[in-house]
Amino acid sequence: MSNIIVQTTLLHFYASNKDLGSARKMFDEMSERNSVTWNAMITGYSSQRESARDALLLFRDMLDGDSGVKPNDTTMVCVLSAAAELGVLETGACVHGYVEKTMPASDRDVFMGTGLVDMYSKCGSVDCALTVFKRMKQRNVLTWTAMATGLAIHACCHVGLVDEGLHLFHLMKSKFGVTPEMQHYGCIVDLLSRSGHLNEAYDCIVTMPVEPDAVLWRSLLSACNVHGDVSMGEKVGKKLLRIQLAQSSTDATPKSEDYVALSNIYAHAEKWDAVEMVREEMKVMRIENKAGSSSVQTTSNHVLDGL
Repeated sequence: MSNIIVQTTLLHFYASNKDLGSARKMFDEMSERNSVTWNAMITGYSSQRESARDALLLFRDMLDGDSGVKPNDTTMVCVLSAAAELGVLETGACVHGYVEKTMPASDRDVFMGTGLVDMYSKCGSVDCALTVFKRMKQRNVLTWTAMATGLAIHACCHVGLVDEGLHLFHLMKSKFGVTPEMQHYGCIVDLLSRSGHLNEAYDCIVTMPVEPDAVLWRSLLSACNVHGDVSMGEKVGKKLLRIQLAQSSTDATPKSEDYVALSNIYAHAEKWDAVEMVREEMKVMRIENKAGSSSVQTTSNHVLDGL
């Protein structure tokens, strides 16, 4: 077995187990590298948000170096993923331009296309994501999920995205034969909730062909708080509390978040008797309110030049 195969396999092992320091040490010590070697290292970096910028830097080294190894579709999907994690639209668009020049029509490939949709969605350019999505000749569940998630995130900023998201959701099954999963329903609930269509979001949840989980209800409850809909918030909050009670037999320490969220709904409406009622129920259930905490994360905002 050749030395490059052994070293690349070991590099891949380190990267897959998130030991990027050992993986990079192996990479730097290699006297010869092929496309699999480069892709293993770039994939390792792009799989973790904190090292996504290193993936872009290594990609630039790949382009500028004299190794003779050229990026392939696997490389580009990983680089797009890194750009998406960092939210650097300018860099992502440059990568897209490189793909267009070196790999014609590759954005119509399901994997590359999905990577582009995901990148543009996460970077806030939903119109570009939709353009790529509509050009794709083939789409898989990940493609639909990336597009639906992008529409849901930005729906509150653009009312037209709600109709677009609902249209694509209905097309999934009726035209393309893709059965929506829980995550797709979650995107639609989020889409409707963020844009203030709370009744429609509620109807979507209760008519789902699968049992909705607490995450969906919490998404709607949060939106009720934002939009000040006390009546809907009360209905959803009580539903969540019933879910808590049903799970209390297996969960010895019920979570306080749902009780606090319902209490906040009442407080915003100045229904202090109802606030006190929720707090008393928490005491009876021996549910302790968690102390608040916050964290601040800083990331370099440098955009790579020359991509």
